[in-house]
Amino acid sequence: MIRKILSCAFILAVIASVGLAQAQEEGGPQWITGEVVSMEEGRNESLMSLRMADGEAFNVAVTNDLLEGVNVGDVVTVQIIKGWAELVEIAEDNTPQTPRPEKKDSGAQWVAGEVVTIEEGATDSLIGIKMSNDKVFNVAVSNEKLKGVSVGNYITVKIVKGWAQKVSKKEGS
Repeated sequence: MIRKILSCAFILAVIASVGLAQAQEEGGPQWITGEVVSMEEGRNESLMSLRMADGEAFNVAVTNDLLEGVNVGDVVTVQIIKGWAELVEIAEDNTPQTPRPEKKDSGAQWVAGEVVTIEEGATDSLIGIKMSNDKVFNVAVSNEKLKGVSVGNYITVKIVKGWAQKVSKKEGS
């Protein structure tokens, strides 16, 4: 019985991952807010089902460590990158707001903090920025925009559609 449940959860996780990856080909992180209606836990990964404000169900694959303290009935905001939950935050009240761009018309989002990781690729890299709330925000950036930036620097990043458009290094860091 448990094997069947875990098998179904794994299959659903794969389907959710493929669907989200296809939906996010052009953009970066996706933010979803909803009520947790179920969690199918596997050994290292789980499948979390949410009911969004419009009543639609949404499933996302998540590592078990991100589910610590999360219970069925909690309202959460989830950051999804490449089909996997990268950040799960429980709402303090039952009306959480999905993060919105700073300027409605531009779609821009600004993130500031300390660079804690840089995963370099041939032309693009993934950087991890530790924000003031101690959460790490990951964003893709072209290597050209990372010139002179290293782990430990404090930066401000302008993000549009999940990609860093501008990286500004704080002087003296």
